[in-house]
Amino acid sequence: MNRKQVMVIALVLVIIAAGVIQYMYGEKGYSSREDGEERLGEAVYVDNITGRTVNLTDGTNPDDTVGESTVAGTGNDFFTQARIDRETIRSRQKEELKELTGSGNAGDEVSSQAQQEYLDLIRRAEIEATIESLIKQRGIEDVVVIFSSTGTVDLVVKADSLSQSETAQISDIVMRHAGVEMKDIHIKNMK
Repeated sequence: MNRKQVMVIALVLVIIAAGVIQYMYGEKGYSSREDGEERLGEAVYVDNITGRTVNLTDGTNPDDTVGESTVAGTGNDFFTQARIDRETIRSRQKEELKELTGSGNAGDEVSSQAQQEYLDLIRRAEIEATIESLIKQRGIEDVVVIFSSTGTVDLVVKADSLSQSETAQISDIVMRHAGVEMKDIHIKNMK
């Protein structure tokens, strides 16, 4: 076996393990709506003091609003839960794409498009991890990076506030690694 085959087998095993874990512990995540529509990349506004989502229609912080997520506890819980939600959605998307590529009913064009989307998911995950790692190296305590389906990049940074220099450094990292323009980068700080 050559290196490429070993890497492909390793990636498949990781994906299968993630699917098994998702199946065993999979409850409906905070990033899913009640009707099943996912909210990948959609902005969720969080109150910095209570850690709860803010209903933008009336400005309240309801605990049981349908379609809104509630993040309890400290800021660390938010970052951990955001990563879990992101990976849960990504695992579900990978499973659906694998079904499309593996089913004999799908045509060659659909199968090749599903394979390309699968590779794009893997590439985005790698870019998100790289960006998060580089930002943490700059002294930021924690950060979550989410690519939206519209081509924008949302970042939630654990900090009381960000200076212009820190914002510029974060934007530079995102522009270099994600290949997006400055106008497509949205940075929010959260304590």
